[in-house]
Order: sequence, then structure tokens, then C-alpha cells
Amino acid sequence: MNPPNPLEDDAGLRSALKEAHPSSSLPPRFQEGVWSRIDRAERQESARGANGLESWLARLLRPAWISAGLAGVMLAGVWVGIRDGDSRALQEGRSRYLAVVSPMHRPAP
Repeated sequence: MNPPNPLEDDAGLRSALKEAHPSSSLPPRFQEGVWSRIDRAERQESARGANGLESWLARLLRPAWISAGLAGVMLAGVWVGIRDGDSRALQEGRSRYLAVVSPMHRPAP
């Protein structure tokens, strides 16, 4: 069996709930005012967007982008360092091999 619904039994509660939600009407020309504010905001945004370089730089200089750029530069530096170290190690290895095989060969300084 279903328990009784307390809202059906209490007429005073029902009338209090109806009074708690008063119907309000919007001020005159409310919708027109909303659209004019939207239009004004769009015009201001397009005026700011006219200087594209400035807005692009403002977005680029956010901390997240700066951190990502710094990490990219550091990774590129590590990659270049590894490649340079490999080529120097290869050159030095060849020079040492030639010094062992050919006693007449002198390693480059």
C-alpha cells in the first residue's frame, strides 16, 4: 500500500506554495534591451578584434602557452645536444681507431 501524500492532505501548505511563486512580469522593452546589450558587446569585441596581432599576443602570453613553449625549447635543446654529442663521439672514435691502426696518424686536437 502506498503511503498517503502529505501535500494532498494539507490545504494550507498548498496555498503557501502557490504564494511563494509569485508571477513576475518583465519590465517594458526588456527583450529589446537584452538584444541591444548583445549587439553592443559584439561591436566592442569586433573593435578589439580589429587589432589581430595584439589579441593574438595576449592569448599567446598566457602562462600555459609560455610553459608549453619553454618545454618545447628545452626538448629541442636536449635533442640538438644528443645529436651533437653523437657526432662528436663518432668522430673521436674514428680518430682513435686510426691512431691505433696507423701509428703515423695523429689525432686532431
